[in-house]
Amino acid sequence: MRRCVLILIVALFGWASPAAAQPVDPVTALVVRAEQVLGPGNDADAIRALFAPTADAGQVDAFVADAPRATTTRAVVRERDRQDLQGGLTRVIVDTLIETAAVARVSTWRLDIAGAPDETRVIQSAERLSVVDGLARLALSDRQFAVRNLRISGEDLDIVIPSGTAFVAEVHGLPTAIVVLGNGEVTFAPAPDSEKGQLTLLTGHDALRARVSRLFLRVNPADLTQRVTMNALEPMATDRTQLERARKLFTEQVGLSYSLDLSDLSRETWNLVPPIGDVLIDMDLARFGLLSYARSGGEPEDITLFDRKRRKNLSVYTSLRNLRARDALRYDDAERLEYVVTHYNVDVSFDPSRLWLEGRADLDMRITALAAQTITLRLAEPLVVRAVTSDEHGRLLALRVRGQNNIVVNLPDSVRQGQTLRLRVAYGGRLPPITPERETIGATQDQVMMEMPIEPEPRFVYSHRAYWYPQSSVSTFATARIRVTVPGEFTVIGSGVPEAPTPVTSPDGRVRRAFAFSAGQPVRYLSIAVSRFVRAATTQVTRQAQPQPATGNGQPATGPRLSRLGNGVFHETTDVEVWSQPRQTSRARGLLETTVDILRFYGDLVDDLPFPSFRLVLAEDRLPGGHSPAYFALLHQPMPGTPFTWGRDPVSFGDFPQFFLAHELAHQFWGQAVAGENYHEQWISEGFAQYFALLYAQKVRPGSAVTRVMRQMYRSAVEASDEGAIWLGYRIGHLKGESRVFRATVYNKSALVLHMLQRSMGEAAFARGLQRFYGQSRFRRVGTDDLRVAMEAEGGQPLGRFFDGWVYGRDIPTLRYAWDLADDAAAGAPGSAVVRLRLVQGPHIHDIPVTATIIYADGRTEDVVVVSREASTEVRIPVSGRVREVRLNEDYGALVKTERMRSSAGPALL
Repeated sequence: MRRCVLILIVALFGWASPAAAQPVDPVTALVVRAEQVLGPGNDADAIRALFAPTADAGQVDAFVADAPRATTTRAVVRERDRQDLQGGLTRVIVDTLIETAAVARVSTWRLDIAGAPDETRVIQSAERLSVVDGLARLALSDRQFAVRNLRISGEDLDIVIPSGTAFVAEVHGLPTAIVVLGNGEVTFAPAPDSEKGQLTLLTGHDALRARVSRLFLRVNPADLTQRVTMNALEPMATDRTQLERARKLFTEQVGLSYSLDLSDLSRETWNLVPPIGDVLIDMDLARFGLLSYARSGGEPEDITLFDRKRRKNLSVYTSLRNLRARDALRYDDAERLEYVVTHYNVDVSFDPSRLWLEGRADLDMRITALAAQTITLRLAEPLVVRAVTSDEHGRLLALRVRGQNNIVVNLPDSVRQGQTLRLRVAYGGRLPPITPERETIGATQDQVMMEMPIEPEPRFVYSHRAYWYPQSSVSTFATARIRVTVPGEFTVIGSGVPEAPTPVTSPDGRVRRAFAFSAGQPVRYLSIAVSRFVRAATTQVTRQAQPQPATGNGQPATGPRLSRLGNGVFHETTDVEVWSQPRQTSRARGLLETTVDILRFYGDLVDDLPFPSFRLVLAEDRLPGGHSPAYFALLHQPMPGTPFTWGRDPVSFGDFPQFFLAHELAHQFWGQAVAGENYHEQWISEGFAQYFALLYAQKVRPGSAVTRVMRQMYRSAVEASDEGAIWLGYRIGHLKGESRVFRATVYNKSALVLHMLQRSMGEAAFARGLQRFYGQSRFRRVGTDDLRVAMEAEGGQPLGRFFDGWVYGRDIPTLRYAWDLADDAAAGAPGSAVVRLRLVQGPHIHDIPVTATIIYADGRTEDVVVVSREASTEVRIPVSGRVREVRLNEDYGALVKTERMRSSAGPALL
């Protein structure tokens, strides 16, 4: 025991040993002295004494003013960067935290320090590069209030609490946070029909009504009386038990919103005061648990109801005020950015054994706002920011938003619209890969076979949503270069044209390899896949330059090629390589011919091959699926003996074995070359990829097989129709965690909608519209309205109702029909027979192109596409024999339910 105590004493006091003392260099000594004199009870003269007599008086005054003498309670100064300058000056970047009671300010200063090596150093000049003001260290007061019919309101939200208790937290003496304990009633009744539909799935009603037992509210003090009936709070004696309950909720929630991580400046929780107009209410509800209602004015869809525990958005939409200002549902996520990234240069080292990334990234950007004081970037929360610098402004203050993937970089006030900026970010940490997209099929597990006889070989994919490199908070198009260094036995596949790998010797003598990729064509995000990949085959896809599709009268179109209206360089040739993990080499080699055929087929449809290089990678997995970032696609190959089955998934097509390959290759065009402007437009990626895969099925599969594929698409879409419209994007199936519903709607229903659009417009007009839309949208973020305008330009007819019904609406209409035979007087020849077909729909009217199948008495069949656009439509179809029956939608090409109308008069037209 004595030995242990002795060791402890040495450990505690060993710092006092002269041998352990480390000399402090003069610059560090000045930084330490600055922290001391800026602290509590600071003296202005002592602060001024840090400066050289020749220092600019204005700069000295600004530095003194950063720490008010009478109120400063704590000061922290941290050196971030150091650079030797000419003339014996040393330039130091420091971050300072100045606390004033329960509020604080964080500043970044550039200090030029003068003095000979043997002299005490002084500050020659001081320039504040950035400041984050208004930080508050909130604490719940022990003053208790009795609640008497308290009412809290927000748009579409009403909370009534007849009785209970409340506690407040203040900033500058004004309440900004309230904790309420007491039983009350919450009513959330969103105005949009789409949100009513989502709540119906959750609650059985188009509004959420629930008992609330406690809540936590954050609001700007200026908005408090508009949100809360403060006269319903009456002071009362403090109940310590109630206070502890309130503090428990306060502690749990206060760091989850409006909170910044100040790193080594402070380990305490510091909050920002919500902007005027914003509100956050965390409510503990019976049946639903803790839900958060928020109004965030800076977001395009500024009202949310969020389930924190399950991390699910229950409702997301635009407030009436913002909707009036925008005058449309449409918005582009990127419009709220104050900048645009034009180029990424990412250099990372990856250790698969530890899942460790160590990287540096340069972001070239252009300021688009009138003036920018901050830049918000995304970087995975587990990754630590080592430093953020810029060529123009040196070291910059970067703060992590607690609990999020966001980094806020503070800029000098001088950054103005049109100016360019290069941010350099050093970062690192352990980051496990995540599933990149929803491209993996849904499955159930075989309860008999719980273990796989052959485990898939490991692979590591970092892509969209992994945030493995610092990037724009909205995925916009940019050129890029990636360099990834890995152990020598691994290969990297990445976004861009590959360069030959180069050997790299690490400091410990191990041989590693560096793989580099250049993306000259703009990409939405950067992706890498790491495994023991080997190359199986290589070739080129070359397509002939195609003229525009013919006009409606069959003549070649004139004018510029519609596919050449977009951005970027145009390619007629793409280098194609097929790679795989070692056990899949033979299978991968067999995919080369099909890959080439699909790419050429798609290239002919849009008159373009978007990227000069493409790699297909076959990787082992438990389930079929894939992921297709720009320049490469990863295709999942299920292993023998997998314990999963997936035959009931909406996109498991037994009659179309090439489906996953065709779908993933289509994403090079739809999703990568053309992207939706927000999550509502996911169908432009997934729906078009699914539709192109369907077109390829029509090229290579027999008609009966294609009909079965379409039947599966149709049935899954109809079954999922109550879950919501295509326009809801990822939120389809989100509430229930059911990805099959998402695929049934955003994949299959979208593909059939495009099929119906083609039939409604006619093949020639649709083909021209497709090329126009693709050409205008190439390497841009676009929306459904862009598609509508392009199709209207080529089709010559309004399509607003078509898109309103099929994309923004969720109805699957019922089409009732009846038919009879009649002479065709218009044919000018007595006895020319026609089928008179009557189509009836309602109450909502859709544009419905549907196949009428004429069944003759001799067994022949004939398919004719007819279009129902009114409540009642009569169509006359010439026939060439005795007709036995007429049926609708036998090919499942229309998203309708059909119903034969009958009367006592038999088959006569009703």
